[in-house]
Amino acid sequence: MNFLLNEEELAFSNGIKALYFYAPWMPFHKKMLTMIGKIEEKYKQIQFLGIDTDHFRGLCKRFNVESIPCILVLKDGFEVKRINGVIMTSAFRSFFADICTPES
Repeated sequence: MNFLLNEEELAFSNGIKALYFYAPWMPFHKKMLTMIGKIEEKYKQIQFLGIDTDHFRGLCKRFNVESIPCILVLKDGFEVKRINGVIMTSAFRSFFADICTPES
C-alpha cells in the first residue's frame, strides 16, 4: 500500500483503486493494515492508497467520509463500493471477491 503524501498524488485512472481512510491513533489501524495486506497479495489489480484523515480533511469531505476506518473502492474513477467501520475478516474478503478475481 502506498500512503498519500499530497493531494496531487491522487490521480484517477482506469483500473481499481481502494482508498483507505484512517488515522494512526485509530485502535484497529494495525488490524486493517494486516487485512489489506492479504487482499493486496490476492488481488494484485487493486491499487491501495492510505489517506490519513488528520492531514487530508478536504479529501474526507470530498468523498463524504464520516467515520473511520473507511474504504472506498473506485473503478475507472467511480465509486463502486464502500466499507464504513471495522468488519469481520470474512466479510472483508467477500467485499473484494465481489469486485474482482484473484490473480494466479
